[in-house]
Amino acid sequence: MVVIEDDRSKDMCPICRTDRYLSPNMTFLINPECYHKICESCVDRIFSLGPAPCPYPNCGKILRKNRFKKQVFDDITIEREVDIRKRVTGIYNKTEDDFNDLKQYNEYLENIENIVFNLSNNIDSEETEKNLVEYENEHKLEILEKNMRESEKNADLVKYQEDMAKLKQEKLKLQQKMEQEDIEFQKQQKQDLLDKLSHSSGNSEDIIAQANKKMLKRSSARKRQLQQLNGQLEKQFGSGGTGVVEESGNMTPFTPFKGDRDLEKRYTLLSISDNFDMDKSDGKHTYYDPFVNNLAKNKEYLAGGWRLENVFERALDEAFMGLECFIDKEKLTV
Repeated sequence: MVVIEDDRSKDMCPICRTDRYLSPNMTFLINPECYHKICESCVDRIFSLGPAPCPYPNCGKILRKNRFKKQVFDDITIEREVDIRKRVTGIYNKTEDDFNDLKQYNEYLENIENIVFNLSNNIDSEETEKNLVEYENEHKLEILEKNMRESEKNADLVKYQEDMAKLKQEKLKLQQKMEQEDIEFQKQQKQDLLDKLSHSSGNSEDIIAQANKKMLKRSSARKRQLQQLNGQLEKQFGSGGTGVVEESGNMTPFTPFKGDRDLEKRYTLLSISDNFDMDKSDGKHTYYDPFVNNLAKNKEYLAGGWRLENVFERALDEAFMGLECFIDKEKLTV
């Protein structure tokens, strides 16, 4: 049962009556068994010695300390639905690749939504819970195998992200080191230039030109050196067997229409008037939306380049997008 709290009770522990105003560091915890909010001090005091009944009147749920967690969402109903969805999708964990066609996969997803809805709203919850447990017991090995495959993928992604972080750190260290070396080199060059100008009888302009030429030559060499070192670092960290990079080396994902929108319009845009009057029109030869048409009279929108026809054109573009586009055929043309 979900309890609706008033504004005052949101900042007060209902067990010890401690107010967050007087104890700003107070943390509230909830338990997925009943979702009753209790402050962290009361949780430690009541449940440290083992499982105990929920201290809320008429609850009676047996709670364990290790199941308490911080509340993420202000609305308990959302918090509860998120937990239920996480549990259900952990059991019904098939993907589109596990089905013969899209229709079967959509039916599978619809069944998941029905289960989540029933459990979240206490509709046939006992029967739904029974069916969920039966499905989990019947497909336990299949669920475990699927979870293991997903864990391997996630492990690869984590490894890839760690390598990218290391690569970034190594590049930063290398850049800082080379910048420091360049500063020291420039100081030395300035001192050498001053010595030559003070002790040499040659033309000062020639001496300065030679020094600038030497600096430019070193700068070009440093750029090549930096590119080479960056390439070595990317080879070391960027392709460390993470499995994230495709075997073909092509990092560009497939997109229909060769990456473009429909080049040919599948509709004819009707004439649009900013001062459209619904009372004087039959509404059959133009487009009308009360909110959008009202915006067309706002000078601030018009000054920024906003136009009424762009709104309807975009809506039609998105409505017709993908017609006669078959992914399998599109891939053959890539």
